[in-house]
Formats: sequence, C-alpha cells, structure tokens
Amino acid sequence: MGTRRCYRLSGDETLGAPSIECFLLDGWDTTKAYRRPSGFCLFQLCFFLALAFALAIQALPQATQQPKAHYTDAAKLADIAFRAGYAARQSGDLETARARFAEVVRLEPQIAEGHEALGTVLLEIGQPAPAIVELEAAAKLKPTDPGIETNLAQALVQNREPSKAVAHFQTALKQSQTPGQTPLNAAFFDSYARALAADGKQAEAIDQFTQEEQLTGPQADIADSIGTLYAQLGKWDQAQHAFERAIANNGSFVRARIHLGILLRQQHSTAASLSTLEDAERIEPPNAEAVLEHGRTLAAINQDEAALADFDRSMKLDPNLPGAPVDMAMSLQRMGRQEEAIPWFEKALDKDPRNTNVLVNLGLALTLTGKAQQALSIIARAQAEQPNDPTVYKNRGVAHIQLSAFDDAITDFKAAMALDPDDPQLHYDLGLAYKFKDRVDDAVAELRKAAAMDPTLEDPPYTLGILYMQTGKLDDAVTELKKAVAMRPDNGNAWAILGSTLKQNSKLDEARDALEKAVPLLPGQPGPLVTLAGVLAEEAAELSTQADSADTAGDTAKAAQIRAQVKDLRAQAAEDRRKSADLSRAAVNRQRAAFAMNAGNQLLLRGQIADAVSRYQESIAADATFPDPHVQLALAYDRQGRAQDAAAERAKAAELSTEK
Repeated sequence: MGTRRCYRLSGDETLGAPSIECFLLDGWDTTKAYRRPSGFCLFQLCFFLALAFALAIQALPQATQQPKAHYTDAAKLADIAFRAGYAARQSGDLETARARFAEVVRLEPQIAEGHEALGTVLLEIGQPAPAIVELEAAAKLKPTDPGIETNLAQALVQNREPSKAVAHFQTALKQSQTPGQTPLNAAFFDSYARALAADGKQAEAIDQFTQEEQLTGPQADIADSIGTLYAQLGKWDQAQHAFERAIANNGSFVRARIHLGILLRQQHSTAASLSTLEDAERIEPPNAEAVLEHGRTLAAINQDEAALADFDRSMKLDPNLPGAPVDMAMSLQRMGRQEEAIPWFEKALDKDPRNTNVLVNLGLALTLTGKAQQALSIIARAQAEQPNDPTVYKNRGVAHIQLSAFDDAITDFKAAMALDPDDPQLHYDLGLAYKFKDRVDDAVAELRKAAAMDPTLEDPPYTLGILYMQTGKLDDAVTELKKAVAMRPDNGNAWAILGSTLKQNSKLDEARDALEKAVPLLPGQPGPLVTLAGVLAEEAAELSTQADSADTAGDTAKAAQIRAQVKDLRAQAAEDRRKSADLSRAAVNRQRAAFAMNAGNQLLLRGQIADAVSRYQESIAADATFPDPHVQLALAYDRQGRAQDAAAERAKAAELSTEK
C-alpha cells in the first residue's frame, strides 16, 4: 500500500486529512496473465493446435497453397515447438518458453493459439508491449475468444493503458455470454474491477468487485477493495462499512484495519483511529505500515514527539517503507528541529528526486538554518517540477529575505499572490518585505490586508505594532500590540515592545504591567529590565512631585506615605538595573567563551591538540556556566589519551546542562 500527502507551509498543511491517494488498491500483480476457467487451460492445447492447423490449411486460398508435405512438416515442427514451450513454461523456464512459442508463430503465423501462448508468456516476464502485438494478432485470428481478449486487456493494464484495457474486458464479458462459452470466473471480475479503478471508474469497479464476491462468497480482500473505492469517491460511510465488513470476515486482515484507521483519521475520529491501528499493530508479524499510520495519527493531533518513535520503528521494520522519511522530517520540522529534519528530507529525495513537496520543505528547512543560498538551488528544482505552485515562490521569497535580497523577495511574493490571491500569509510576507525596504505605507497596507483576511494570524498585529511605534503612531501601535499579546500571551518580545511603547506614550502603569510580564518570558535579556527600571524611575519622580505637593498643603502624613512608595520604587529600579548589568556581563562572557571555543574547534580539526586545550580552558574561564567547551575539552583530552580528565569534563558538562 502506498500513501502520499501534500505538505504545505504557513498554516496550509492538512496533516491528518490525507487525500484519497491514501486509499490504493493492493495485491494486484499485473505480471500474471489471466487464467482460463477450468477445462479450458491455455497450455492444454495440443489437440486444439493440431485441429487449428488442419482448419487453417483448409481455409488458405487455393492460389497460395504449397505442396501438402510442407504444411505437414510445418505443423509437426510447430507442434513440437509448442509442446517444448508448454513444458518449459510449466517448469518455470519462461525464457525458453518464449523462444519456443516464438518459433511456433514463425512456423504457423495464422494459428491464434501460437500468438496467444507467446503473448501470455511475454506478459508473465513483464514485456507488455510485445505481448500486446501477439495478443492483438491472436484476437484478429480468433475474434470470439474471451480468454484472448482478457489476456490482451491484462497486457494493456500492465502497459499503463487502462482505458484500452477496459474496452477489451467489456468485449470478453460480452463474448462469454454467448451460447457454448464457459462462464467467467472470479479472477476475471477482480482484474476487470482493478482496470476500471485504474481508469478512474470507481463506481463501475465496485460493481465488478460485487460480481466477484457473488462467485466467491464474503472475502476480506474484496470488501477492503470495495471500501477503498468508496473512499476514493469520498463516500466515507460506505467505505467504513466495507472496511468493517472486511475485518469481520477476517480479523487478521491487517490492510483493512490500516485503511479503517486512515479513514477514521480523515474523519477526525483520532481516538478511534489510534485504537484501530493499535489493533493492527498487535497482529503478527508486525506490520510497518500499521506503525507508520499510527504515527501519522499521532502527528495529526500534534503529538509529534510520540509520532517520531513510531516513524523510527516503522523504518526499522521496513527500511524502504515509502513516505516514512518524509513523515519523520515533517514532524521534526514542526518541532523546530530543522537541522535534524534536513537529512530525512534528503533521504526522501534519494527515493523520489522530483517530489515537489519534499523539495519545498527541504528548501524551507535550509532557509531556517541559515543556508538560504543552498535553499535557492533546491527551490529551483521544485519550481522546475511545479512552475505554478505558489508555495514555491513563497518559500523562495523567504530565502531572498534572509539574503537581504528584498527586491527579489517582493517579486517572489507578488508571483505567488498572482497564483493564490486569497492567501493572507502572502500579504503578510509581502508586507514584511516592504518593511525591510522602508516602504512603510505599502507594508502597512499589506499587513492590514493579511489581518483582515485572517484575524487569527498572530504576526500581522505584532509587526504592525512595531511599524506604528517606529513611525510615532503610538496609539495605533498600542492597539495592535495588545491584539498580539492577547493572541499569544507567551510572546515576551511583544510584551516588551508594548511596555516600551506605553512608556513612550506616558502610560506608566500599563507599561509597568506589560514589562513585568515580559521579564520572566525573556529571562536572559537585559532590555526589558532596563526599560522597567526607567518606568519605575519615572513613576518615582511623579510620586516625588506629589509628595512635595502634599508637604506644601501641610499633609505630612500623606507626604511620608508617598515618599515610602518612592523609596520602594527607586530600590526596585536599582535592583532591575543591577540584574540588567549582570545579564549584559553574562552575555559578553558567553560571546567571549563561544569565540574561544570556536577557535579551539579549528585547532582541534588541524590536529593542534595542546593549543586547542588552551583555548577550551580559556572558554571555560570566560563563562563557567557554559557546558559546550567542557564537551569539546573532553574530546581534546581523548586525543591526548587523558581518559580520566575527559570523563571529568563530560561529567561537568552534564551537570551544567542539568542546571539549565
């Protein structure tokens, strides 16, 4: 069973709502020729061949007849060749069978059975094109034989010509209904149904599967095929009933449980989907597809961490499982683990180098990891495959923004918008590009369009708030930033900018509230503390003026109370400035430590171990809370054979990582 999903970015992804392509007919081996009904086996034709020879000779025009001895010799040689071909075919030596039947055709080209035998063997060895030639010749010589028509239909299916195949199945069905013909068996209706399905005629295919089931009785695989076709038609209730019937017919039929699990996920019944797929996983032997689909359902309900375990297990069961690397990559990408996602996207491209969805998402992952130039080459491949896909242009625009090629980004976003004018994210992206080009009015217009088209988007009000603040429209900035924090209360930057804007707008109480929310959300940043200290200082100054006024009015008690508040505010402001200074020093120390560690890494790569050790020790001295240089120092000690020292450094790194 194959499954495919189209991934789209910026809110377009429909994970958990797979297309009808998730439901594919399984188990049809098109390399197998049609088997005639019992009593009319293709390879029991010695008597019929001899009779055909006689009839063919009698039917030849008189003017073309040669001496009778020639026909007798040819018939004998053809009969010998046919018998040899039949024996070879029975023993599995298809190449010898092909050669012998080709000899029959050469010796007696007007005998239909020779062409049919050769065509059938060619079909079995996977050569449908020459098989079609032989079977068409047989059909011309014997136009009322349903077996020949059926094998010709099979050859056309194998040659990816289902429409032509359907016509020959129809002819075979009509011929079988004439007096004296042996009734068609269940295998015919199965093959006919699958050809109809391949030709996009699902409803007619269901009729043929139903006809097959009337001959065989209830069968799990037939019910599953009927369910698959109903799913392709979007008739979910009928599909579910058919899959459940398949499971009732055979509880160990894994494929029906997998299909039912996918359908339930499609219908957003994720708990039932998980339960159904877990039942499938319990059937022995373990089924990789069942595990994969269980992971996909977990991913559909945003349980990507758990889904990763399923994707990993499914690939251990079947390293070549289609689609699994893409699912692994997408879950990692959604979790923000872009670097880890990249090799999985690349693995998927090894199997399918022209997969536009993989190319687009790989390009995005490269962009998000600072590899925008490399991303452009990947996105160009996607564009070559899908020149009218707006997502391709959208992601190329994002890469151009990272490269500061803002004019190119604007061109890309406009091209995407021409293909998909109703995508609010495109208006946001274009507005952002205009912002970087200092085209403020254009930026505001696009950002407002994005917000109007989709009021649930978080980014437009945030970016509009920044633009309004930068252009001095403080009231408008406050309005937009309040929208931003209401939509995403954990956005520390939005709270910090809102607090700063309120401070500029002299709304100190509100500014203080906003900044006090920002500080714990941005624990390593000194900026919000500095701004908060400034707000507290201004509040203290205003209260100090009020205290002086109270003194002047003779209300000394009130003045004393206010001055106590002033003292507290100034003390808190001083503490915030101290914390801010500590954070600033820590940031500088971390930069120094990172610089020294990177220098050590370069020395280690060049084999200058002693110098690398010195730089790592310098890094540790610059920032005693940084675990990474301890890890690198351990590697350097390993290279020096200092195993005990290396172990101590790794233990220290683990301790510091835990403290984080």
